[in-house]
Amino acid sequence: MEIIVFWDVMPCKPEGNYHCGRGICCCPLQGMLYDGDCIYCLPDYICHITEVTSFQSPLIFVCERVPFQQVSNIMSTFQDRLRVPWRGGAKQISVDSALPIVLLPVLVYVAAQSVWCTLLVLLTMLLSMCYLYSVFMRFLPRTKFFFIWTLTSAVLLLLVFELSVVPFLEIMPQENCVLIGIVILSGMCLYKVRTRAEQNFVVPANMDEEAELACSVCKRRVPPRTFHCRICQACVIKRDHHCVWLDCCIGDKNHRLFVLGALLSAAALVYGAILTLTTVCHPSFYIMETILLPDDCSDVYHDFVIALCFVSSVYCLIIAFLLLLLLGHQCWLITLGMTGQEWRCAQGSTWCAALRSDRPHSRGLLNNWLEFLSCRRPLRE
Repeated sequence: MEIIVFWDVMPCKPEGNYHCGRGICCCPLQGMLYDGDCIYCLPDYICHITEVTSFQSPLIFVCERVPFQQVSNIMSTFQDRLRVPWRGGAKQISVDSALPIVLLPVLVYVAAQSVWCTLLVLLTMLLSMCYLYSVFMRFLPRTKFFFIWTLTSAVLLLLVFELSVVPFLEIMPQENCVLIGIVILSGMCLYKVRTRAEQNFVVPANMDEEAELACSVCKRRVPPRTFHCRICQACVIKRDHHCVWLDCCIGDKNHRLFVLGALLSAAALVYGAILTLTTVCHPSFYIMETILLPDDCSDVYHDFVIALCFVSSVYCLIIAFLLLLLLGHQCWLITLGMTGQEWRCAQGSTWCAALRSDRPHSRGLLNNWLEFLSCRRPLRE
């Protein structure tokens, strides 16, 4: 069987043979196939068809690393081609946006089976989020995965509480109303964070003569303390960070609302978790017999609904703990008179590096907090 295939690939090197894990080698000196040891193929390479003649086996492959831009283009093309039939034309489906809607309920269901499933699912979820963040930020930075995960988590936790915890009739109506009120306030704050995000962008038409700094990416004048966001593809005034969970940049116009929304969200999560745990577990009074907290949760996995409520409360506490860490970091930066971007640019990027580096925008602890809490425009540098 004689086949000639032409493909634009890296040419064979004359100093050895090539092997791609299929028991076929190409001798670059003789242009023929034979069995032997090959030394130039690595497992993480992708193989491409090369030009071969006169062989009695399937295709021959030469291994070559796939460029970063090519992988990104492949993912973008796959996203664009994935569509479902719909009235009036096929509708495009984003895999990264649809994945949390399917994945999160499945993970919660599996976690409610036993205590070991709960530990395994929660640990796997935390590690997977770190890995997916690095992958998406490299290949698909404008993904909606984390934003949809936030929405799905909020809806799922609220449904579990209202449909599974409240029917136990262990929660007073006043407690439920307080929780709903905190959830609504936090949702309003986070919604305002997203709507005001574009107000942080630098508009060339509104630039004044004091804007003498040039963005290294946009190549245009920007005000002081302005940084470029490669995800939003815009220059953001007093950029703190790009929040993937809200899919927007945090800057001068929405930083206060972001901190307030995170604080209210943490309060709602902790309060809801305590109400849930005191319902499905054996509660006890603490601190001078005034605060009711869970005492014994050893038998929660005997019933699936109770286990589901318990897993949701543990999930709430984990998110609340991470939010409290975020709030602690934000308070630290406000005290120093720095934004998150400026802190990361400081030498060493450690907690103490900002204390050793110059902080030209700091006006003292009290004045830094007054400037952050006030609604007045920041002073021109």
